[in-house]
Amino acid sequence: MTEGSNKVGMIGIGIAIASIIMSGAALAMLAGVNTRIDTLGSQQRAMEVGAPGNEQNEFYVFTQELNADEEKLGVPVAVYTLTEITVHKGDKVTIHFYNTAENATDRHTFTMLDPYKMSYDLAGGENKTFSFTADTVGRFTYYCTYDLPSMTGQLEVLP
Repeated sequence: MTEGSNKVGMIGIGIAIASIIMSGAALAMLAGVNTRIDTLGSQQRAMEVGAPGNEQNEFYVFTQELNADEEKLGVPVAVYTLTEITVHKGDKVTIHFYNTAENATDRHTFTMLDPYKMSYDLAGGENKTFSFTADTVGRFTYYCTYDLPSMTGQLEVLP
Protein backbone atom coordinates (compact mmCIF):
# COMPACT_ATOMS: atom_id res chain seq x y z
CA MET A 1 0.00 0.00 0.00
CA THR A 2 1.16 3.48 -0.74
CA GLU A 3 1.18 6.42 1.59
CA GLY A 4 -1.52 8.13 -0.53
CA SER A 5 -3.89 5.20 -0.27
CA ASN A 6 -3.31 5.07 3.50
CA LYS A 7 -4.35 8.73 3.76
CA VAL A 8 -7.44 8.07 1.64
CA GLY A 9 -8.31 5.07 3.84
CA MET A 10 -7.83 7.10 7.04
CA ILE A 11 -9.96 9.93 5.64
CA GLY A 12 -12.68 7.40 4.75
CA ILE A 13 -12.59 5.95 8.27
CA GLY A 14 -12.69 9.46 9.72
CA ILE A 15 -15.72 10.33 7.58
CA ALA A 16 -17.46 7.10 8.63
CA ILE A 17 -16.80 7.80 12.34
CA ALA A 18 -17.99 11.40 11.95
CA SER A 19 -21.17 10.15 10.22
CA ILE A 20 -21.84 7.73 13.07
CA ILE A 21 -21.31 10.46 15.67
CA MET A 22 -23.55 12.86 13.75
CA SER A 23 -26.24 10.17 13.35
CA GLY A 24 -26.12 9.55 17.10
CA ALA A 25 -26.41 13.27 17.79
CA ALA A 26 -29.35 13.52 15.38
CA LEU A 27 -31.09 10.61 17.11
CA ALA A 28 -30.51 12.22 20.51
CA MET A 29 -31.98 15.49 19.20
CA LEU A 30 -35.02 13.67 17.80
CA ALA A 31 -35.54 11.89 21.13
CA GLY A 32 -35.44 15.27 22.86
CA VAL A 33 -37.97 16.73 20.40
CA ASN A 34 -40.29 13.75 20.92
CA THR A 35 -40.03 14.16 24.70
CA ARG A 36 -40.92 17.86 24.39
CA ILE A 37 -43.85 17.04 22.09
CA ASP A 38 -45.09 14.40 24.56
CA THR A 39 -44.76 16.90 27.41
CA LEU A 40 -46.64 19.58 25.47
CA GLY A 41 -49.38 17.09 24.64
CA SER A 42 -49.70 16.16 28.32
CA GLN A 43 -49.79 19.81 29.33
CA GLN A 44 -52.51 20.53 26.77
CA ARG A 45 -54.59 17.58 28.01
CA ALA A 46 -54.08 18.74 31.61
CA MET A 47 -55.22 22.25 30.73
CA GLU A 48 -58.40 20.96 29.10
CA VAL A 49 -59.45 19.02 32.20
CA GLY A 50 -60.90 21.16 34.95
CA ALA A 51 -61.15 24.34 32.90
CA PRO A 52 -62.61 27.02 32.74
CA GLY A 53 -63.71 27.74 36.34
CA ASN A 54 -61.82 29.52 39.08
CA GLU A 55 -61.12 26.26 40.88
CA GLN A 56 -60.30 22.85 39.45
CA ASN A 57 -63.46 21.14 38.16
CA GLU A 58 -65.62 24.26 38.62
CA PHE A 59 -67.70 25.20 35.59
CA TYR A 60 -69.98 28.10 34.64
CA VAL A 61 -72.89 27.25 32.34
CA PHE A 62 -75.06 30.09 31.02
CA THR A 63 -78.15 29.94 28.86
CA GLN A 64 -78.10 31.95 25.65
CA GLU A 65 -80.87 32.81 23.21
CA LEU A 66 -79.67 32.92 19.61
CA ASN A 67 -80.81 35.71 17.33
CA ALA A 68 -83.06 33.63 15.09
CA ASP A 69 -86.76 33.19 14.37
CA GLU A 70 -87.75 30.13 16.40
CA GLU A 71 -91.22 30.01 14.82
CA LYS A 72 -89.80 30.02 11.30
CA LEU A 73 -87.13 27.42 12.09
CA GLY A 74 -89.49 25.16 13.99
CA VAL A 75 -86.91 24.35 16.67
CA PRO A 76 -85.77 26.15 19.84
CA VAL A 77 -82.90 28.58 19.39
CA ALA A 78 -81.45 28.52 22.91
CA VAL A 79 -78.05 26.99 23.73
CA TYR A 80 -75.68 26.50 26.65
CA THR A 81 -72.53 28.61 26.53
CA LEU A 82 -70.47 25.61 27.72
CA THR A 83 -71.13 22.42 25.79
CA GLU A 84 -68.10 20.30 26.76
CA ILE A 85 -67.09 19.50 30.34
CA THR A 86 -64.15 17.13 30.87
CA VAL A 87 -63.14 15.73 34.27
CA HIS A 88 -61.55 12.59 35.73
CA LYS A 89 -63.26 9.77 37.60
CA GLY A 90 -63.44 10.61 41.29
CA ASP A 91 -63.39 14.40 40.75
CA LYS A 92 -65.83 16.59 42.63
CA VAL A 93 -67.55 18.68 39.94
CA THR A 94 -69.18 22.03 40.71
CA ILE A 95 -71.56 23.61 38.20
CA HIS A 96 -72.72 27.24 38.41
CA PHE A 97 -75.85 27.27 36.23
CA TYR A 98 -77.33 30.63 35.17
CA ASN A 99 -80.58 31.19 33.30
CA THR A 100 -79.77 34.55 31.68
CA ALA A 101 -83.28 35.08 30.24
CA GLU A 102 -84.79 38.41 31.28
CA ASN A 103 -88.35 37.11 31.40
CA ALA A 104 -89.10 34.93 34.45
CA THR A 105 -91.42 32.75 32.33
CA ASP A 106 -88.51 31.73 30.06
CA ARG A 107 -87.47 28.58 31.93
CA HIS A 108 -84.39 26.42 31.32
CA THR A 109 -83.12 23.25 32.93
CA PHE A 110 -79.79 21.56 33.45
CA THR A 111 -80.79 17.89 33.25
CA MET A 112 -78.78 14.64 33.15
CA LEU A 113 -80.04 11.08 33.28
CA ASP A 114 -78.43 8.10 35.06
CA PRO A 115 -75.90 7.71 36.49
CA TYR A 116 -75.77 11.44 37.32
CA LYS A 117 -79.53 11.81 37.68
CA MET A 118 -80.27 15.52 38.19
CA SER A 119 -82.58 18.23 36.94
CA TYR A 120 -82.43 21.88 37.97
CA ASP A 121 -85.30 23.97 36.57
CA LEU A 122 -84.72 27.74 36.71
CA ALA A 123 -86.89 30.72 35.84
CA GLY A 124 -85.33 33.56 33.84
CA GLY A 125 -82.84 35.49 35.98
CA GLU A 126 -82.25 32.63 38.45
CA ASN A 127 -79.06 30.69 39.11
CA LYS A 128 -78.13 27.53 40.98
CA THR A 129 -74.81 26.05 42.12
CA PHE A 130 -74.60 22.30 42.61
CA SER A 131 -71.91 19.65 42.97
CA PHE A 132 -71.54 15.94 42.36
CA THR A 133 -68.79 13.33 42.22
CA ALA A 134 -67.86 12.05 38.76
CA ASP A 135 -67.84 8.36 39.69
CA THR A 136 -68.70 6.75 36.32
CA VAL A 137 -66.41 6.90 33.26
CA GLY A 138 -67.99 7.78 29.91
CA ARG A 139 -69.77 10.55 27.97
CA PHE A 140 -73.07 11.80 29.31
CA THR A 141 -75.45 14.32 27.76
CA TYR A 142 -76.83 17.26 29.72
CA TYR A 143 -79.76 19.14 28.22
CA CYS A 144 -82.62 21.58 28.73
CA THR A 145 -85.97 19.79 28.78
CA TYR A 146 -87.64 22.87 27.23
CA ASP A 147 -85.21 23.48 24.36
CA LEU A 148 -84.31 20.18 22.72
CA PRO A 149 -82.62 19.49 20.37
CA SER A 150 -80.56 22.70 20.41
CA MET A 151 -79.71 23.04 24.09
CA THR A 152 -77.38 20.14 24.87
CA GLY A 153 -73.86 19.51 26.14
CA GLN A 154 -71.56 16.64 27.03
CA LEU A 155 -69.94 15.65 30.30
CA GLU A 156 -66.89 13.47 29.65
CA VAL A 157 -65.50 11.55 32.62
CA LEU A 158 -62.01 10.19 31.93
CA PRO A 159 -60.48 7.27 33.87
